[in-house]
Amino acid sequence: MWDSPPTMCFGPTSSTDHAERSPSTASHAHARGTASLLGQPPIPFILLWVLSGLLQPLTAFAVDPSGTRESEESASEITPPRLIKRAPLSYPESAIEHGLHGDVSVLTEVDASGRVTAAHVESGPEVFHQSALEAAFQLLFSPALQNETPVATTTRVFFHFAPPGNERADRAEEIVIHGENPDLESTKARTTLDEAALDQSTGDDLAETVSQVPGVRVASGTADASKPIIRGLRERRLLVLFDGVRHESQKWGANHATEIDPFAAGAISVVRGAAGARFGPDAIGGVILVAPPPLRSDPGVGGKAVLAYESNGRRPYGALRLDVAPESVPGLSFRMEGNGSAGANLRSPDYLLGNTASNNWNFGTSLGYSWNGGQIRASWSHYDFQGGVFYGVSNSTPAEFEAQLKADRPVTADLWSSTYAIDRAYQDVTHDTARLRTDLFGDWGALEVTYAFQLNHRMEFEQVREGVTGPQYDFTLRTHSIDALYRHNSHLTRLGEWTGGFGVQGSFQENVYRGYSLIPNHRSFSGGIFAFERLSLTRFDLEVGGRVDGMSRTAFLGEDDFNRHIRRGTLTEDSCVSSTFANRCPAAYETASITVGGITHVVPGLFDLKLDLSTASRFPNVDELYLIGTAPTFPVYALGYPDLGVETAWGGSLTAGLRHAYVEAEVSGYGQWIDDYIYFSPDLSDAGEPRFDVTIRGTWPRFTYQPIDAVLYGLDGSLVVAPEALVSIKVHGALVRAQDSKSGQQLIGTPPDHLHSAIVARPPSLGPFKDIELTVSGDLVARQSRVEASADFAPPPPGYALLGLAAETALGAKKSVRVGAEARNLLNTSYREYTSLLRYYADQPGRDIRIRITTIL
Repeated sequence: MWDSPPTMCFGPTSSTDHAERSPSTASHAHARGTASLLGQPPIPFILLWVLSGLLQPLTAFAVDPSGTRESEESASEITPPRLIKRAPLSYPESAIEHGLHGDVSVLTEVDASGRVTAAHVESGPEVFHQSALEAAFQLLFSPALQNETPVATTTRVFFHFAPPGNERADRAEEIVIHGENPDLESTKARTTLDEAALDQSTGDDLAETVSQVPGVRVASGTADASKPIIRGLRERRLLVLFDGVRHESQKWGANHATEIDPFAAGAISVVRGAAGARFGPDAIGGVILVAPPPLRSDPGVGGKAVLAYESNGRRPYGALRLDVAPESVPGLSFRMEGNGSAGANLRSPDYLLGNTASNNWNFGTSLGYSWNGGQIRASWSHYDFQGGVFYGVSNSTPAEFEAQLKADRPVTADLWSSTYAIDRAYQDVTHDTARLRTDLFGDWGALEVTYAFQLNHRMEFEQVREGVTGPQYDFTLRTHSIDALYRHNSHLTRLGEWTGGFGVQGSFQENVYRGYSLIPNHRSFSGGIFAFERLSLTRFDLEVGGRVDGMSRTAFLGEDDFNRHIRRGTLTEDSCVSSTFANRCPAAYETASITVGGITHVVPGLFDLKLDLSTASRFPNVDELYLIGTAPTFPVYALGYPDLGVETAWGGSLTAGLRHAYVEAEVSGYGQWIDDYIYFSPDLSDAGEPRFDVTIRGTWPRFTYQPIDAVLYGLDGSLVVAPEALVSIKVHGALVRAQDSKSGQQLIGTPPDHLHSAIVARPPSLGPFKDIELTVSGDLVARQSRVEASADFAPPPPGYALLGLAAETALGAKKSVRVGAEARNLLNTSYREYTSLLRYYADQPGRDIRIRITTIL
């Protein structure tokens, strides 16, 4: 993962001999995305900062940390050399995914002309040695002076490396140094949202936040919650990692949002396309990498505070992060952060959406310690969400359900009122994650080991008779996991530079369920081994990787559920082992994944081509195998299929990227064949009529799981014209086709074609208002006309167009306060979203005016 820009700062110390004399201010600190210079007079430093920003964005710089003050004897003898020519600093590819930080000390010999004639590394992680030496030899100094005469001298140079990103400094004594963009170095289609982009999504959940990325859409249900869709594939086929840990939760419900707090992220990277060889099962459609901001390294206290308000739902939001690094204990750092919001019922343009109020609060803390050879970090995070389930999903008879499909508005909409109260049916979800991570690096390479424990607790409350207070569905999912990744040092050969490594992953998981018949208890063990290598040439990079995974799982079916499967013919008496309390149904799965990718720098620094060929697999979930029933967050009656096997995807993508001062563009075409794709769709009779299941809690449309062979292909990309000009134009969009390879029918739930465009104006500063941005945006979404209307309960809704406005500015001389306002669906357009389960019952929420204030502490 990448959690801050690669930067480097160094402070040389001079002497007339080669004695390794340390600078008088040997310690140096950096904030996220910055390199700090200590001990310099304020005015010269500010001038250096301004000039460095004007002359070259990716550079090395040198200063004398002790200033020009020397002892009276040495001052009369020598004046230290001063840097007059910078050098580009390259963050090594071998350190990118590991996200390594490190300081490298290089002793350089500077001749009387100011050129570096020799250099050797004194200390620091070996993974950064080569980059530091290459930069050192490109430096040019004004020579050291002895009695006004140029002389040769020795200068110690300190380089600080931190992972790439896109953060700017907020304090005058810091300078931003941007590094290579890891998105451009990846062989896959990859986009990273930096903290500025995340701020613009304040208050959104994870899925809405990453929907800024081309090819990513949102799947929502009948509550204030949503899930991501990447290239037509939903959360089951996507892997989400927070701080390197696989997020484990109940994923079977349409209203089960990913329980990750976007405020806890410093950057979010979205990998579009299969990535199973590196990340393991579930990464068929892509990977979402959520990286927290790095802990503070320079002594002091800092942080971030956010206040926001959303008009639709009358939702206030507040967030606070505090980072502390005590000066008395170098290397120690501490973080505490939290946020919360409370929303009333949402409103469509014409009526309230009854019982869609929600509450969400999050808390987290981290403690870290770093030293020259590594760092260790312990952290814990808590996610808490309560949300009502829309009243309109409840129907007593099939005729009532079918009448609702044809109605323009819910029958009882006029009876609902705006309130913060959450009524039955509703969900109450908590997710706790404890992590212990150790990073070690040295001449032998780099090793990362992470242990994590996750506790996901989900309770769902049905509409029941008076006097019943507890949940009708109660799930507790416990997951222990350990991940280890080793990266060897880079090796230079005649072919080029080799980087790579290998890793292992393992987990133990158990699910304990109490409630109405739905999903059985289960226990599983899983593990994987992977390896990868990359060969870097002057204008071409080749990467290969492989992985094997296995899982052993046992489901424990109650007698009633077991007999129901027998009556359906989906299980036999010999399928499971009968015991006193349950029927034990064991299963074992194995799979392998391979990836081959390459990047060609057709015109270095201007035009690149990426080709990725990958396989990925997914083990079937327990709910897909054995689920029988319905739940408040799953307002259909679903039937599992125990004979489902491993899904395996084969595919590739070709991505072209253009980067120029006047235009930035990327377009990616892809295709996938998925064997035994587990298709969840409405169960229709031979006459094409929907089937229903009637229970004491209502009438529900029936959905089933079935294996098919599926083909997916499409196109996504983005275009930015004049990215830094007074007026910019931004466009991104995607189209995806997903169909049954035998019948040729488009798969239900495939996102329709969409296009987002925006015009961004950056007028000059006006008094205290700095960095002003004004945005007019539009979203065009087509009707999903390729899905046969007879294959679903209701035909796809019409396409729609939405207009948005936004304004943002920084206040104050230090720009530490940013204020933003945004209007979503400005014209209050009525529409229904095809990828939302709500479309069967009501319109989407209407106009939403948002205001936010962000302060850097």
